[in-house]
Amino acid sequence: MMLEEIRGQVADRTLERFDHEDARRIGSAAAAVAERDHLPIVVAVSRGTQRVFHAAFAGTTAEHDDWVRRKINTALRHEIPSLEFVLRQELSGQTPDWLDQRKFAIAGGAVPIIVAGITVGAIAVSGLVGSIREDHDLAMDALRVAAKRR
Repeated sequence: MMLEEIRGQVADRTLERFDHEDARRIGSAAAAVAERDHLPIVVAVSRGTQRVFHAAFAGTTAEHDDWVRRKINTALRHEIPSLEFVLRQELSGQTPDWLDQRKFAIAGGAVPIIVAGITVGAIAVSGLVGSIREDHDLAMDALRVAAKRR
């Protein structure tokens, strides 16, 4: 099941450290894929609540910027990937009417970054619409690539 797979990615989201340079490395890894494959995405990486990296590619609009902001808010508030939040809501069969959709997004694509068991930031991707998990998968791939470049 997809939910267990997403939950099982905690080790890939856990880093030894996370500073501004790491945030740029992670964002650059996602941006390199977008450039290579001509993907219409926005990618953002936050350290805490500070946006450290942001890149927007052809085919995106300010709406995508808003999506990454709200996806990051969801991941940081709940300390889980925004896709996991989506899947939990689908399993419960309930719409979270308590969630302010101007601040939070119920959409995959934001992944919290963990150091020593603490959520310290997040990466978010917006723009891929082929499946529920494409934005999430690109964010995870960027984390894995950046971790190997250390």
